[in-house]
Formats: sequence, structure tokens, C-alpha cells
Amino acid sequence: MKFIKILSFVLLSNAILAQTISQLKLYAVVGSQINDINPNFNTSLNGTINSFSMGAGSSYYFSNLFLGTEFYYSNGNKANQDYRLDFSGMNSTLSVGYNFLKSNIFHLEPQISFLMSNNKILKDDILTNKTEYFTRNNIGITPAVMFNFKNQAGMIYGVKVGYNYAFNINKINKYWNNGIDNNSSIFLANNSSIFFQLNIGGIISFIKKDILIATEPITPIMSYASMNSNTIDNNGDKLYTAIYKNPSKETIILLHGGPGFPSDLKEVVEILKDSFQVITFHQRGTKKSPCPSKDYSMDAYLSDIEHVAKFYGISQFHLWGHSWGGLYAQIYADKHSENLLSLFLCCPGSGTNIQWKQTEKEVMQLNKSKCTTWQWTKMGMNNLLGMLGSDNAYKRLFKQVMKNYNDDFVKTEHLGIDFDNLKADPINKTRPEIIKYPLLSKLENPNFKITIVYGDQDIYKASKDFVINRYPTAKVWTIKNCGHIPWLHNPTEYLKILKNHYE
Repeated sequence: MKFIKILSFVLLSNAILAQTISQLKLYAVVGSQINDINPNFNTSLNGTINSFSMGAGSSYYFSNLFLGTEFYYSNGNKANQDYRLDFSGMNSTLSVGYNFLKSNIFHLEPQISFLMSNNKILKDDILTNKTEYFTRNNIGITPAVMFNFKNQAGMIYGVKVGYNYAFNINKINKYWNNGIDNNSSIFLANNSSIFFQLNIGGIISFIKKDILIATEPITPIMSYASMNSNTIDNNGDKLYTAIYKNPSKETIILLHGGPGFPSDLKEVVEILKDSFQVITFHQRGTKKSPCPSKDYSMDAYLSDIEHVAKFYGISQFHLWGHSWGGLYAQIYADKHSENLLSLFLCCPGSGTNIQWKQTEKEVMQLNKSKCTTWQWTKMGMNNLLGMLGSDNAYKRLFKQVMKNYNDDFVKTEHLGIDFDNLKADPINKTRPEIIKYPLLSKLENPNFKITIVYGDQDIYKASKDFVINRYPTAKVWTIKNCGHIPWLHNPTEYLKILKNHYE
């Protein structure tokens, strides 16, 4: 088991290290291995056993040169009326190789690998009903050649042929050991096995790109001469804030989506800043708002709004929230409704506790419907690496998410979104806090105006009813030809609704 854990760690390390390399290849392994285990086990059996093999591998590329890891498990047996031999083995390799073809579709990759193997033999004497157990550990080298084909979706299909040559150095690895006491037996070890593999997997490119820019202009963003930024302290945690000063007007605090993925919401600010004083801030744990306390409880999030309002000397304000920020706004309204002049929920998250699980399910369903099989696989891999703490993996994940959210509405080759401030920690630690938070109460008779907005093709489906039922006095709008980001997807209709709310 320790051996398998080491191999798994090596494979995962390859995947993480490869984030700085141009390409990472991940693949599954199936095939056969011809094991010449003829060390005279005192049987009437020929010692050649054909075993079935399966496992996984990864490689990362420096142009045509690559480094890789691979591990696979083999199992086979042979029997007659007198004896039975059961063979099993775990092989692991660390390899270096080179792709000789310049084609982006076909790869021809000779390689040489350092081999570690752990093999077991069960020998059954059927006549005497006696079983013996032997083990053998080897190191060696594996010359091999792999031929791959890559399709347009990034999937790879390949075949690999190689030869495992195990070293017998003096008495080391020369004999099979008794599996009970691990002492050397009288049976000599062999040196070789031939293998044939079929591989299937995919290649992920990690070529660094500039910030993505929309190919179709949206609402032009004007200069913000009146904007001031401040970093606010909340008991050691920091909040990066921006205020668009308009002292004679009421204040709107904007809560971006996420969590862990901040936005300056400049398109929304542009609509509101002439008629209101607008405040935005990057939520706790993101790049500009470090959270050394590691506190992502809902109470900590609520205290951030309180500290922002206190810092700017505001006792009452309008609260605007989008997506997760819309749920954040609802949690604040549940606790501090006395501070609100109005509540604007733009495509809001549907609720806490079990309602959040329903929300996540709908988000997953929409993303899956927008992806190819390989894109969905990459999202799964990046989500796993993100859960292990990789900021870069979550950046890649959210790039695909934002593409999924916008593809049908904004004609873009790339999106004008900066992912640099995204952090894994708040993503991973906020979710369990939302799930354990109590269900939000129904707000029957608030003394402030509430507006709820969704796109007709929003990510939220049935779970919208949680929000609508929570606020019976709210004005509910559905924008046609619109997804999850209405100020980009249908800015004309969104502007009308925003003005209706704040007039």
C-alpha cells in the first residue's frame, strides 16, 4: 500500500508541476504483459504467464522533449490438473522521451524509463492442497515506443510496446523471497517481460495568455476620476475597497459573485455612479483582500460589510448582489435589515444549507450542457486540483465557466476578465460554511424595496423559487435572451430594470 501511495504522489506531482509547462498529457493504460516467470518452481507448468494490465500515466512536455510517470497493475494465472500459479505485479516508471514527429495530430515517442516493480506469486499444489507465497522487488530499465493520435477535441489514443528489463545485482533481486518471512527462497528470479498497451486520455495546454478581451464591444467604460481605493482592516483581515464618491447622494454597496473570484463590476458602476455613491470591495481571501485568520464563516462575511460601512461613515445603504454576492446580500438582509434602504438581487444564489446544494446541482448541469466531453473532463480535473489548493487550477476552471456563461450571448473569442485575483482558499472554505448555515427566514413585510432579476437562460432553474418565495413583496423580473450576467447579455433591458428599482 505504501508503494502505491508513493506512485500516486509522483503522478499527482507531475500534474501539479506541469501547470508551468506548455502541455500536460494524462491517460489511462490497458494492455497485456508477457511474464517469463520460469525460475523452476518445481511444477509441471511452463512459467510464461500472460497477464492483463491496467493503470494510468502522465507526461509533461518541453517542446518535443517530455518527462513522464506511469504505473500499472498486472494480474494473470496458469494451471493444470496438478498446479496453479497466480501472478500479480505493480510496475512504476519514471521516463524521458522525445516526440520525433512535427505533426500536432500524430506523435511517435521513443522513451527510456527507470523501472520499479513489486511482484507476487501464489503457487498451489492441487494434489497436496498446499499453497506457497513468494514476492520479488526489482529495479530496472524499460525501453519503449509509443504512437499517439490526437483528435480535435484534445483526446489522445495510442499504443505502446516495451520491454521491462530487471537487474539482478549480486544477491539483490536474484531470488524470489518467501512471502511469509521474507527470507530468500531457492527459486531464481527472471529478468524480463514484454508488454503491449492501449492508451486513452487527453492533452491540456497551458500556454500563458494575456487578459482575455472581448471581440464585440460592450458598453464602453469611462474613466473613474472620482474613484478612491482603500484597504480596510477587520481584526487583521484586509479588504480592498473602491469608492466612487458622490457625497450628496445615497450609497450603494455592490457584492460581486464567487466566492473567491472578485470583480470590480465596472459596467454596473458606470450605470450607477452619476446618481449614487458606489462602493465595491474584493471579498475576503482574494488576492487583494488577504484573510490571515482563515475565517470564512458567514458572520465574518457579514462583519466585512459592517466594517466597510463604518469606515466610510455610512449608517444606511442600498445593497446590490450578483450570484453568490446575491446570496451574501440575502444573508446580510436576514441579520441587518435595519441598515438597508433597498435590496437588489441580480441572478442571486438561491439559499443556504440544503438549498445551496440544489443551487450547485443546477450550476453543474448548465456547465455540463455547455461542454464537450473533454472540456467537462478538464473541468473535473481542475476542480480536483483546485480542491487540493491550486489557484491556477481554479483559474482554468473559471475560464471555462465564464465561457459557458457567456458563449450564447456575447460574441467573443475571449472574455475581458482578469482572473489574477482569484484564490482557492475562499472557494474551498466558504462552501462548507454556506452549507452549515441555517435556512434563511422569510421576509414578510420589509420596510425597503426589493427587486429580483434573472435571465431566461440563467444557471438557476427550480431553485429560483426559494428566493421568490422568501420575498413576497419583491418585484421579480425575467430578462429575455439573457443568461447569468444581464449587464453584458441584455444591457438595454437590464438598465431599464435597474432604473425602475432606484428611481
